[in-house]
Amino acid sequence: MPRLFSSQRLTAAIAATLATGAVAIVPASAETRIETVLGTVTKSDPIRTSYIRKTPSDEKVCETQEVPVYGQASAGSNNNNSDLGAMIIGGVIGSAIGNKTSDQDGAGAAGAVVGALLGREHAKKKNQQGGQQIVGYRQQEVCNIRKVMIEETIEEVTGYRTRIEVDNRIITVETHNPLAVNERVEISRKTTYTLR
Repeated sequence: MPRLFSSQRLTAAIAATLATGAVAIVPASAETRIETVLGTVTKSDPIRTSYIRKTPSDEKVCETQEVPVYGQASAGSNNNNSDLGAMIIGGVIGSAIGNKTSDQDGAGAAGAVVGALLGREHAKKKNQQGGQQIVGYRQQEVCNIRKVMIEETIEEVTGYRTRIEVDNRIITVETHNPLAVNERVEISRKTTYTLR
């Protein structure tokens, strides 16, 4: 039994030490009072936030361009100017080819004759087929649609910074709605008393 008794003493001593330490940790108590007081609004300014909104949009872009005007060429018309021009151009090209491909005398002349004949045949075929030819140009407005981003600055009111006179002091609070100047408002005042 003596052992059990000393074990109980040890347990009691540890419990007393812990209780003393717990009392030392507990802070001094404080008192808090909440009161409702009246204040007077002296100023209410909007709090603004701005950002850039980008919106895709279609934009019509127009410009003036030269557009070909087509006319109908008559089939079988004997256009001597066209034949003569084609023969001259064919002859010049044929002569140049003949001179380059052969060093023999008369190769350029033979090339010119062959080129002139080919040029005339080409002009004849073109005249016989008829078809549309460009007879001039006119100015025409040509429009296209393109995507553009329209940027606009958006400004929003996110709240109001309100100054209120209460207890001979000016305090500032943020509110969701504007308050009128000289409006009387109720304010919760919380006071806490503690020992130092």
